[in-house]
Amino acid sequence: MTEVVYLTSAVLMGALLVAVGVAVGRREGRVSALPRGEPEHASRWDAASESLTRLTRSPTTWTLTFLALTVGVGVGVILFVGGGPVPEGTQALAGVAVAGVLALVVSAFLFVGTYFTAKSKGRSTAWGVAEGTIALGLLLIGAIVLALVFG
Repeated sequence: MTEVVYLTSAVLMGALLVAVGVAVGRREGRVSALPRGEPEHASRWDAASESLTRLTRSPTTWTLTFLALTVGVGVGVILFVGGGPVPEGTQALAGVAVAGVLALVVSAFLFVGTYFTAKSKGRSTAWGVAEGTIALGLLLIGAIVLALVFG
């Protein structure tokens, strides 16, 4: 069982590495041939970025995301606790899913909070990302230490 987990982890990390490499490769080397002062046409990347920015600034998006997370975690907790004739495998899967969603929300909150705190202090985007990554790394190291001490 452990070998399957390691193999799956290696495959997922390899796929992530390839995806990042492709994204960077498509983005690198693009130099504007227009002289300064002339507006550059928006690329698909810029259009997608603007669309995503508009979507994330919409209160409706945040409300629907909050409701979906709340309902999902609630259903997962009910399945985990066993509020009916639920198969045992589903109970364990619901527990893992709820723990995963909560860990993702806490991690995202920590990263985004650290990022925006750095940006509000006048630091660059790179500094914000670095500080957010360091905060997540410290959280992960703390989780590993707790698992080694108590597990």
